[in-house]
Formats: sequence, structure tokens, C-alpha cells
Amino acid sequence: MTDKYQIDIKDNMLIFRTTSFKAEKGSVLHSGIYNRELSSSLAAGALVMLLGFFFALRFKTTAVHFIVALLLFAVFFIVFRTYIFLETVLCVAVDKKNGNIDIALEKIFGKRRITFPLSELDNIRQDYLVVTPENPDGIRLVEQVALQHGTVIPGFGMTAEFYTVEMEFKNGKRITIFSSEDPSMAENIRAKLSGFIGQVQLKDFKKC
Repeated sequence: MTDKYQIDIKDNMLIFRTTSFKAEKGSVLHSGIYNRELSSSLAAGALVMLLGFFFALRFKTTAVHFIVALLLFAVFFIVFRTYIFLETVLCVAVDKKNGNIDIALEKIFGKRRITFPLSELDNIRQDYLVVTPENPDGIRLVEQVALQHGTVIPGFGMTAEFYTVEMEFKNGKRITIFSSEDPSMAENIRAKLSGFIGQVQLKDFKKC
């Protein structure tokens, strides 16, 4: 998978996977400051400290214990980053042979899936969305506090523009399957999906 998405096509099956499918800005804790690596480090550090307190009460601390603690921190960090602090993945599988579209959210604890008949797909469209800050006073306060600590938060409080790819179905349901600030990336995905199915505009699409 690239930084944003992956598309695999084999015979009559297309599988599209992405972690970028929400057209929304991050929280006040900017992704450049608070991210999954930091979360994994904090969790691993907290676990090592708890174990350290537990063994310090029962055994004499030596240099070997510090080495073991460092190794445990590295192991816990990898475990937390790999299995706990995962990004939710959206997977779209288009099966032209069986005439189905499976859309699934792959989370830490299980998977949520919905299936549509391919004949119910009405259109694949690219849309444009502008997200403006909701709390300008709060933004100014956070920026002032950050400046007092000599920190600059890049992009914080700015208006964000998103280009999305949506699947529209005949029952009126619309599902956003991709979102990016790069319009060419969204257009490339829309074109590949439409090209695989067989038409750019699918208003009169009939089941394969």
C-alpha cells in the first residue's frame, strides 16, 4: 500500500484499500505532535515503568535490568504500533464475476462489512469539500500557548480542502471511499474504478 491507497486488479476482481477515507481535519493535537508512534512510545514506556516498579520492590536493581528494560521498551513499542495503534482500513472489493461490491472497515477488533449488488451501483463520482475551523477563539488560544512554549503548529487552524471519491447507489446511499487534499489522486482512483467496471458514467449500468 502507498501512503494513501492500494489498488489490485486481477481478472474480474478489483480490491481497493485505503486509510484515507474521512474528509475531516485532525484534532487539536496536531498529527505532527501527537501520532501513533508517540502513542506507542507512551504506552510502551508506561508498561516498562510499571514492570520496573514491580521488580524494584523485590529485586536489587543492576545494569542488566536497565538493558532488559530498554529491550522490553523496543518490543512493546513494536507490539503497540503493529497491533494496537492501527489505522482503520477501508477495503472495497468489486467482483464482476459474482456481481457484488463488498465494502469493509477493518479495525483492531474485527471487521464491519456491507455488500451491494453491482447492478445497484449508480455512479462513481469525485466531489469537493471545504472544512473550515469551528472554534476560532479556541484556535487562537492554542496558538498563543504554543508560541509561548516556542512551538509552531504547521497548518493548525487553516481551512482544509478535500477531494473525495464516492460510490452512489440506486437506493440513494452514498459512501465515501477515498479522501485527499490532492485532486489528481482522487481523480486517478475514480478513473480506475470506473474503467474497471466498464463505464465512466454508470447511470444505465446493467449487471454483468
